Amino acid sequence: MGQCKEFQAIVLAGGKGSRMTELTAGRPKCLLPVGNMPMIWYPLSVLEKSGFTDVIVIVSESMKNEVAPCLDKLGLDIKLDIIGIPGGEDMGTADSIRFIHEKIHLDCVVISCDLIMDVDMSELLNLYRKHNASITALMLPVPKVPESFVVPGPKSKQKPEIDLIGVDNKTNRLIFLASASDFEDTVTLSRKLLKKHTSFTIHSKLLDAHLYILNKWVLDFLVFNKNFSTLKGELLPYIVSKQLSHPPKQTIDDKNTSLVQLDTKDDIFRFAVEKPLDALIQKMSAYNDHYTDFEEAYNGDVIRCYVHTVTDKFGLRANTVQMYTLANAMISDWDGSGTITGIFPLPTISSSANVKSTQVQNCRIDENAFVDEKTSLKLSHIGPNTTIESKTRVSQSILMGNVTIKQRCVIHNCIVCNGTVIEEGSELKDCLIGAHHVIPAGSQHNRDVLTDLDKLMEI
Repeated sequence: MGQCKEFQAIVLAGGKGSRMTELTAGRPKCLLPVGNMPMIWYPLSVLEKSGFTDVIVIVSESMKNEVAPCLDKLGLDIKLDIIGIPGGEDMGTADSIRFIHEKIHLDCVVISCDLIMDVDMSELLNLYRKHNASITALMLPVPKVPESFVVPGPKSKQKPEIDLIGVDNKTNRLIFLASASDFEDTVTLSRKLLKKHTSFTIHSKLLDAHLYILNKWVLDFLVFNKNFSTLKGELLPYIVSKQLSHPPKQTIDDKNTSLVQLDTKDDIFRFAVEKPLDALIQKMSAYNDHYTDFEEAYNGDVIRCYVHTVTDKFGLRANTVQMYTLANAMISDWDGSGTITGIFPLPTISSSANVKSTQVQNCRIDENAFVDEKTSLKLSHIGPNTTIESKTRVSQSILMGNVTIKQRCVIHNCIVCNGTVIEEGSELKDCLIGAHHVIPAGSQHNRDVLTDLDKLMEI
């Protein structure tokens, strides 16, 4: 694929993982291992394969010194500009982009660090280009969780986040975007929307991938209007709703009106202005995106939002313990099924790892790990500098960095965070063990969260 020079790319990696604090108390979310790679490798790899040569990575200033060396080791060709934002853990996604706006000179692709997918971005980019869109968003099918799938930790019915995504059936225009939690029993749609879009579907089983292509004017508007803190929850729904509006007469007639004099709720059309050449092309072209009348293309809309929906590929956001665990399980499944697409890494054993066991099946073992003889490892990720002593069995588990597991332990379907020590003879099934925790010898636990509660407290 050729180089993609008409866009800039931004990876949002400053979040603290508020929905998975058991995992992120001792490690930045973007560095949590998925397969044998840190989570952020996946969106960076997708961007590189899509022709991007540069990317801005937004992290919290407090974690920059930890993140930067890890990214340098990923072996990617894409050039990384890592920006640390003071207090980034508490800033919204829109706030983060506003902070770096001086670095953004083109339309841009914004992607979350927790997006793991095997989707080719070319069709999404082409949809944006075709319509000279304001915003184009990627939607994926909600990942199906197998009934037999067990999330480490206590049994709990996790309420999935449900988005309501309205899509015009003929044009793929994104006409409605909201969270189901914003409504009680009914969703009210305006007559104006129903008149303009006569055939549409409101989806509740699509996943907003948090992969957006934003027109440069959207970013300029975001910098000017500081009322928006988040992209998905605030900015995008607002811009989607403004598709039903047209520039007020004052904006058309008086180009010299000061922005300061305008109501910030109505000033968007000072930014959403069709470029003269684009307007001329539309006027001279016979193209039309609707069939009910002879009005001009797009009905004169200068704000145009679109959705690219992919139904035959896999993708998820690893932003909860459940989705994080599923991501690791699914990648192991791809490795064994022979259907891997090339985006995902194959099982590997680092050249610096010391593996004496002959019973290692479909595992990833990172650098400087030590696996003693007479151990059994299956379908697991073994992090860097981890030690597993003899006569221990580990299956379907994630062991992060600097973990020590003593002799005669049985570990099944567990997540073991960095720096943890599991003493001799312990048996753990379906458990989540927090960072730097010590499991006493002979312990037996089933479906427990084992961590120091004070490490999870936010002050």
